[in-house]
Amino acid sequence: MDDCNIDGRKISSRSLKHLSITHCGYDLDCRLNISTPGLVSLKLDWFWGKTPFLENMALLQTACVNIGEGCEDVCLNYNSGVFCDANKNGCGNCLSKNDGRSDCVLLGGISSAKHLELISELGKFIFTRDLKCCPTFSKLKTLLLNEYWCEAPDLDPLACILQNSPVLEKLTLQLFSKVYKSSKWTTVLVLNAIISYLYWSNVFSYHRDQIIKWK
Repeated sequence: MDDCNIDGRKISSRSLKHLSITHCGYDLDCRLNISTPGLVSLKLDWFWGKTPFLENMALLQTACVNIGEGCEDVCLNYNSGVFCDANKNGCGNCLSKNDGRSDCVLLGGISSAKHLELISELGKFIFTRDLKCCPTFSKLKTLLLNEYWCEAPDLDPLACILQNSPVLEKLTLQLFSKVYKSSKWTTVLVLNAIISYLYWSNVFSYHRDQIIKWK
Protein backbone atom coordinates (compact mmCIF):
# COMPACT_ATOMS: atom_id res chain seq x y z
CA MET A 1 0.00 0.00 0.00
CA ASP A 2 1.45 3.34 -1.02
CA ASP A 3 0.01 6.86 -0.64
CA CYS A 4 -3.41 5.62 0.48
CA ASN A 5 -6.07 7.07 2.76
CA ILE A 6 -7.24 4.01 4.68
CA ASP A 7 -11.00 3.91 5.21
CA GLY A 8 -11.81 1.29 7.84
CA ARG A 9 -11.01 0.39 11.41
CA LYS A 10 -9.16 -2.88 10.82
CA ILE A 11 -6.82 -4.67 8.42
CA SER A 12 -7.24 -8.41 8.95
CA SER A 13 -5.83 -11.47 7.20
CA ARG A 14 -4.70 -14.84 8.55
CA SER A 15 -2.90 -15.81 5.32
CA LEU A 16 -1.03 -12.58 4.48
CA LYS A 17 2.77 -13.03 4.56
CA HIS A 18 4.14 -9.62 3.58
CA LEU A 19 2.69 -6.18 4.33
CA SER A 20 4.09 -2.79 3.30
CA ILE A 21 2.28 0.43 4.25
CA THR A 22 4.13 3.52 3.02
CA HIS A 23 3.00 7.15 3.24
CA CYS A 24 -0.53 6.09 4.10
CA GLY A 25 -2.91 7.61 6.62
CA TYR A 26 -6.00 7.27 8.72
CA ASP A 27 -8.45 10.07 9.50
CA LEU A 28 -10.47 8.57 12.36
CA ASP A 29 -9.73 9.58 15.95
CA CYS A 30 -8.82 6.04 16.97
CA ARG A 31 -6.15 3.53 16.04
CA LEU A 32 -6.27 1.36 12.96
CA ASN A 33 -6.06 -2.27 14.13
CA ILE A 34 -3.77 -4.58 12.13
CA SER A 35 -4.43 -8.29 12.69
CA THR A 36 -2.10 -10.39 10.50
CA PRO A 37 -0.89 -13.34 12.62
CA GLY A 38 0.83 -15.11 9.68
CA LEU A 39 2.93 -12.10 8.65
CA VAL A 40 6.62 -12.73 7.87
CA SER A 41 7.70 -9.20 6.92
CA LEU A 42 6.29 -5.78 7.81
CA LYS A 43 7.10 -2.28 6.61
CA LEU A 44 5.28 0.64 8.24
CA ASP A 45 6.80 3.83 6.89
CA TRP A 46 5.62 7.41 7.54
CA PHE A 47 2.05 6.60 8.53
CA TRP A 48 0.09 9.80 9.16
CA GLY A 49 -2.61 10.09 11.80
CA LYS A 50 -2.59 7.93 14.90
CA THR A 51 -0.14 5.05 14.91
CA PRO A 52 -1.79 1.70 14.07
CA PHE A 53 -2.17 -0.95 16.77
CA LEU A 54 -0.33 -4.15 15.83
CA GLU A 55 -1.67 -7.45 17.07
CA ASN A 56 0.74 -10.32 17.76
CA MET A 57 2.71 -11.55 14.73
CA ALA A 58 4.29 -14.76 16.02
CA LEU A 59 5.86 -15.74 12.67
CA LEU A 60 7.42 -12.33 11.94
CA GLN A 61 11.01 -12.36 10.70
CA THR A 62 11.64 -8.75 9.69
CA ALA A 63 9.98 -5.44 10.54
CA CYS A 64 10.82 -1.85 9.64
CA VAL A 65 8.85 0.85 11.45
CA ASN A 66 9.50 4.52 10.68
CA ILE A 67 7.38 7.03 12.60
CA GLY A 68 7.50 10.25 10.61
CA GLU A 69 6.36 13.85 10.96
CA GLY A 70 2.76 13.05 10.03
CA CYS A 71 2.24 10.91 13.12
CA GLU A 72 -0.22 12.56 15.52
CA ASP A 73 1.17 10.78 18.59
CA VAL A 74 3.35 13.72 19.52
CA CYS A 75 4.05 15.18 22.96
CA LEU A 76 3.34 18.92 22.93
CA ASN A 77 5.71 19.47 25.86
CA TYR A 78 8.59 17.38 24.53
CA ASN A 79 12.03 18.63 25.58
CA SER A 80 15.33 16.88 24.80
CA GLY A 81 14.12 13.32 25.20
CA VAL A 82 11.69 14.02 28.04
CA PHE A 83 7.94 13.54 27.54
CA CYS A 84 5.28 15.02 29.82
CA ASP A 85 3.56 11.59 29.86
CA ALA A 86 0.01 10.94 31.09
CA ASN A 87 0.30 12.71 34.44
CA LYS A 88 -1.78 15.59 35.77
CA ASN A 89 0.44 18.09 33.99
CA GLY A 90 0.50 16.16 30.74
CA CYS A 91 -0.40 17.68 27.38
CA GLY A 92 -3.67 16.86 25.64
CA ASN A 93 -2.04 14.29 23.36
CA CYS A 94 -0.32 12.36 26.15
CA LEU A 95 -3.42 12.43 28.37
CA SER A 96 -5.80 11.31 25.61
CA LYS A 97 -4.71 7.82 24.59
CA ASN A 98 -7.91 6.84 22.75
CA ASP A 99 -6.62 3.26 22.56
CA GLY A 100 -9.04 1.37 24.71
CA ARG A 101 -5.96 -0.69 25.62
CA SER A 102 -3.25 -0.71 28.25
CA ASP A 103 -0.69 -2.79 26.34
CA CYS A 104 1.85 -1.90 23.66
CA VAL A 105 0.72 -0.25 20.44
CA LEU A 106 3.67 -1.34 18.29
CA LEU A 107 6.36 -3.27 20.14
CA GLY A 108 4.17 -6.09 21.45
CA GLY A 109 3.04 -7.04 17.96
CA ILE A 110 6.56 -7.22 16.50
CA SER A 111 8.39 -8.71 19.48
CA SER A 112 8.88 -12.09 17.73
CA ALA A 113 10.96 -10.61 14.89
CA LYS A 114 14.58 -11.58 14.26
CA HIS A 115 15.46 -8.32 12.51
CA LEU A 116 14.08 -4.90 13.46
CA GLU A 117 14.48 -1.31 12.30
CA LEU A 118 12.82 1.14 14.69
CA ILE A 119 13.04 4.78 13.64
CA SER A 120 11.11 7.78 14.91
CA GLU A 121 11.05 11.53 14.65
CA LEU A 122 11.84 13.21 17.96
CA GLY A 123 8.83 14.09 20.10
CA LYS A 124 6.68 11.10 19.06
CA PHE A 125 5.77 9.21 22.22
CA ILE A 126 4.64 5.78 20.97
CA PHE A 127 7.91 3.85 21.30
CA THR A 128 8.71 5.45 24.66
CA ARG A 129 5.24 4.69 26.01
CA ASP A 130 5.43 1.09 24.75
CA LEU A 131 8.65 0.60 26.71
CA LYS A 132 6.73 0.94 29.97
CA CYS A 133 5.33 -2.54 29.29
CA CYS A 134 8.23 -3.61 27.10
CA PRO A 135 8.03 -7.18 25.79
CA THR A 136 11.01 -9.52 25.56
CA PHE A 137 12.48 -9.71 22.06
CA SER A 138 13.47 -13.35 22.52
CA LYS A 139 14.46 -13.99 18.87
CA LEU A 140 15.96 -10.61 17.95
CA LYS A 141 19.37 -10.89 16.27
CA THR A 142 19.85 -7.52 14.52
CA LEU A 143 18.51 -4.13 15.54
CA LEU A 144 18.75 -0.73 13.89
CA LEU A 145 17.78 2.39 15.85
CA ASN A 146 18.07 6.12 15.23
CA GLU A 147 18.86 9.05 17.52
CA TYR A 148 15.34 9.00 18.99
CA TRP A 149 16.44 6.15 21.26
CA CYS A 150 19.44 8.08 22.57
CA GLU A 151 17.92 11.47 23.42
CA ALA A 152 16.49 10.75 26.87
CA PRO A 153 18.56 11.37 30.02
CA ASP A 154 20.63 8.29 30.93
CA LEU A 155 19.72 6.76 27.54
CA ASP A 156 16.80 4.95 29.19
CA PRO A 157 14.94 3.86 26.00
CA LEU A 158 18.10 2.38 24.48
CA ALA A 159 19.02 0.62 27.72
CA CYS A 160 15.50 -0.79 28.09
CA ILE A 161 15.30 -2.36 24.65
CA LEU A 162 18.81 -3.83 24.96
CA GLN A 163 17.99 -5.34 28.33
CA ASN A 164 14.97 -7.04 26.76
CA SER A 165 16.90 -8.43 23.76
CA PRO A 166 18.80 -11.38 25.27
CA VAL A 167 20.18 -12.90 22.03
CA LEU A 168 20.99 -9.67 20.14
CA GLU A 169 24.13 -9.98 18.01
CA LYS A 170 24.28 -6.75 16.01
CA LEU A 171 23.21 -3.21 16.87
CA THR A 172 23.32 -0.31 14.41
CA LEU A 173 22.76 3.23 15.66
CA GLN A 174 22.16 6.07 13.21
CA LEU A 175 23.17 9.31 14.91
CA PHE A 176 22.85 12.57 13.01
CA SER A 177 24.84 15.72 13.71
CA LYS A 178 21.72 17.93 13.55
CA VAL A 179 20.73 16.34 16.86
CA TYR A 180 24.02 15.78 18.62
CA LYS A 181 25.96 18.80 17.38
CA SER A 182 29.07 19.39 19.52
CA SER A 183 28.25 16.61 22.00
CA LYS A 184 27.97 13.78 19.47
CA TRP A 185 31.49 12.44 20.06
CA THR A 186 30.92 12.11 23.80
CA THR A 187 27.59 10.44 23.12
CA VAL A 188 29.21 7.88 20.83
CA LEU A 189 31.71 6.95 23.54
CA VAL A 190 28.86 6.42 26.00
CA LEU A 191 26.95 4.31 23.50
CA ASN A 192 29.99 2.17 22.76
CA ALA A 193 30.29 1.42 26.47
CA ILE A 194 26.63 0.39 26.67
CA ILE A 195 26.86 -2.02 23.74
CA SER A 196 30.27 -3.48 24.63
CA TYR A 197 28.71 -6.85 25.47
CA LEU A 198 27.50 -7.39 21.90
CA TYR A 199 29.40 -9.86 19.71
CA TRP A 200 29.74 -7.30 16.93
CA SER A 201 28.30 -3.83 16.46
CA ASN A 202 28.40 -0.82 14.17
CA VAL A 203 27.80 2.74 15.33
CA PHE A 204 27.13 5.34 12.66
CA SER A 205 26.98 9.11 12.73
CA TYR A 206 26.34 11.42 9.81
CA HIS A 207 28.88 14.25 9.74
CA ARG A 208 29.77 16.55 6.85
CA ASP A 209 28.28 14.30 4.18
CA GLN A 210 30.26 11.29 5.35
CA ILE A 211 29.35 8.13 7.20
CA ILE A 212 31.74 7.55 10.09
CA LYS A 213 32.04 4.01 11.43
CA TRP A 214 33.14 2.77 14.81
CA LYS A 215 33.77 -0.89 15.64
